[in-house]
Amino acid sequence: MATSAQKQPKRIIRTGPLLFGFALSQLRFLHSLMPDRLRYQLPLSWTPHMLRTFLGSGRKRVYIDVHTRLNLPSSYVPRAESPPEHRLSPDEIRSFWERGFSGPHTLLPPDEMGKLARHMWSLWDKPSSTYPPGSYKYVGSTQGSEDATEMSNEEYATKGLNARDKHLEDGALLDLYAHPAIVERIAQLLGPDLLLWRSQFFPKYPGMGGTGWHQATSYLNETMRVATLTPPHLDELFQLTVWIAVTDSTLENGCLRMIPGTHRELLPMSVEEYDPVKHAANKSDRFGTKILRPSDAINEADAVNVVMKAGEFIIFSERVMHGALPNITSNEGRLGMSGRYIVPGVRVHNPYVLGDAGLAISYLRIQQLKLDRWRPIVVRGSDTAHVNGDRVLRYKPGMVVNP
Repeated sequence: MATSAQKQPKRIIRTGPLLFGFALSQLRFLHSLMPDRLRYQLPLSWTPHMLRTFLGSGRKRVYIDVHTRLNLPSSYVPRAESPPEHRLSPDEIRSFWERGFSGPHTLLPPDEMGKLARHMWSLWDKPSSTYPPGSYKYVGSTQGSEDATEMSNEEYATKGLNARDKHLEDGALLDLYAHPAIVERIAQLLGPDLLLWRSQFFPKYPGMGGTGWHQATSYLNETMRVATLTPPHLDELFQLTVWIAVTDSTLENGCLRMIPGTHRELLPMSVEEYDPVKHAANKSDRFGTKILRPSDAINEADAVNVVMKAGEFIIFSERVMHGALPNITSNEGRLGMSGRYIVPGVRVHNPYVLGDAGLAISYLRIQQLKLDRWRPIVVRGSDTAHVNGDRVLRYKPGMVVNP
């Protein structure tokens, strides 16, 4: 019997169903005749270019997000007026568009963030009231690792989901994501009206491996069929992420890494399921329950290590190739948290999971995940497009959506 180390990599995509589903996805005139549950199984977000890349490489190269090239602006004029204390200079705006990220900027002084850190550590591990334990099902591998510092795929998936969208459950956390130091800077890059659609904690404990290089724009990776975000124009900037250092983020405890300029086009990746035996010797390419490697050459010598003090944050486009170093310390845990912001015209999730049927979605080998308690929050301006219906809420200081 073959050992785990001898097994062939488990494909995340089966060729036959993909080809059949893609053919159906192109027959748009038939979609109105299909039940929602069937339409949701089709690779609706795939493009011919993505399919050709996958098949032409012998299934070794796959886009984990919808392939797109970013349209750069004709000028670097800020897209919103902001108070002087949060205003980005013309050079900072130009630098963002050239590199794909901006910062670090200051959210809170280190001592102030230090007072909040204990609360944030406990909040990330607290059972979610937005995605309650037991309300979904994990269907992936349960094999653990001999390395006690490395989480199994099941732990990664369930803890990752549990760490998501806690801003809907805690007023102090939502206040941080709606802080003028953040939203006023993002508004100058995205525009005056902003919705916070997702947040997540990212702890890295002593001994944990790095985070593999990856890119995103519309979050196709969550289902590999239908993208989570549907913007009016995929090749325009419609979403930005802020990453906040709750603790100091250093070279030793696993700081973020960025490769400047890679935000201009999404690249194909080599993808396989993470195997705790096969990949035990090299965990630096791990991304959740997968091993990711850019299949096109990238120059890691260009990588920027984003060292931050507690209370600082960086703004970046998820399109930029990014990852994180391993935590090589023996006793220093690192905690970061991200918030993701969109312009009002972006539809989040899709009508098949948010409509009357309320179909469950899949995420990192989790199935039967309901979104009935998920809400986007207007944190600046107003919801001018109304594409997300009556789920959209307006931010109020200290508000708690899901107590």
